[in-house]
Amino acid sequence: MLHSSQMFSFLKQTAARAALVSFGSILLAEMGDKTQLATLLLSAHSQNLGVIFCGAAAALISTSFIGVWAGAWVARVIPPRWIKTSAGVGFLLIGLSLLWGSLPIAG
Repeated sequence: MLHSSQMFSFLKQTAARAALVSFGSILLAEMGDKTQLATLLLSAHSQNLGVIFCGAAAALISTSFIGVWAGAWVARVIPPRWIKTSAGVGFLLIGLSLLWGSLPIAG
């Protein structure tokens, strides 16, 4: 049985790991996407960079909140196994579709 200090340490490590993974994933996913390019263009045309930064940050926080809320709702409604299976099938279908589109026989 874990003591409360051991449990707290475990939870702290787990939370730190989750925060680091989510930060890294979102940071890499956002690099060079259309949102970052839009922010770059807005910054190039504006003298008020602080306002552009605050607006872009608020938008990213809002979309992240919606994603977390929707993910929590989906996890309550749909069993995790179905989510994993559906995601796997979806990625497989997308991959096959891209592969089929790149074949010379595909019109």
